[in-house]
Amino acid sequence: MIKLFVSDLDGTLLGMDHFIKNEDIDAIRRLIEKGVPLTVASGRMDHEIKEVLKRVGVSGHRVSQNGAFVFDDEEEHIHSKTFDEHLARRIMHTIDEEPMIKTVSTAEETYTESHNKWIDIISEQLFHDIIVEPNMRDKFGKSIIPSKISLHGQEPDVMEAYKRVDQTFGEEIDSFISHETCVDLMPKAINKGTGLKALMKELDIKPHEIACVGDSFNDISMFGLTEHSYAMSSAHEEVASNASTIVDHVHEAIEDLEKKGLL
Repeated sequence: MIKLFVSDLDGTLLGMDHFIKNEDIDAIRRLIEKGVPLTVASGRMDHEIKEVLKRVGVSGHRVSQNGAFVFDDEEEHIHSKTFDEHLARRIMHTIDEEPMIKTVSTAEETYTESHNKWIDIISEQLFHDIIVEPNMRDKFGKSIIPSKISLHGQEPDVMEAYKRVDQTFGEEIDSFISHETCVDLMPKAINKGTGLKALMKELDIKPHEIACVGDSFNDISMFGLTEHSYAMSSAHEEVASNASTIVDHVHEAIEDLEKKGLL
C-alpha cells in the first residue's frame, strides 16, 4: 500500500500563472482523506511550496530546492545543505561567460547581480521578487548563503550550458535541467531523490510504499526510488523513459493507484 504520494510542482501540479486544476485538488484531498500524506518535491523554495499547499487547502511534507531543504508537515526540519562559499564563487566565475541569466537562491530569497527585462519575466513565475544585488558574490558565506545556482535561457542554450557545467564541475556538484528554460546547480549529492530518502527515513517509509509524479530531469532521481513512478505526457522522452507510467494530469496518477488497490 502507498503511504506517501509525492508531486513535483511546475509542469506537474502547477501550471502557468500558478494555475492548479480543480480535478488535481480534489484528487489530492481525497488522497489525504484516505490517510496518505502528500509531499511536494520541487526546485522552488520552501515558502513557495507552502503557498501552493495553502491554495490546495492541505498540509504536506516539503522537499524544496531539489532536495536542499526538507521539512515534514509539522514544520520539523529534516535535512538541509548549502554550497561552500568558495565553490559558489568559483562556479559563478566560470559561468560568467554563459549567455544566460544567472540567479542564486538561499533558503528564503533569490538574488541576481544586475537587472534586465528577463529578471522581471522570471519573477512573474515565482511567488517572490528577485533581489538585485551587485555585490552578491562578496556576500557569499555572510548574508547570502547559496543553496542553488541557476542559469535561465532558451532551450538550446540550456542544453549546451548543462553539458559544459557538467564537464567542468561534475565531480563537485550535481546539476540537472529542472525546466526547459533552466539549469539548476546544486551541492554534491543533493537532489529530490536524496531529499526524499531523508524524509522516508524519518517517516519509516519504504521505497515500495511511495508513489511520485513529475515532468523534468530533476524528477528522475525520485523516479528511481520506486516502481510507482508517473511522468507527465509533456515530459522529455528521456525523462518519461525513467517512469513506470505516463499520465496527463496528477489526478490520473492518483486514480491509477486507486484502481490498482494501492490506496
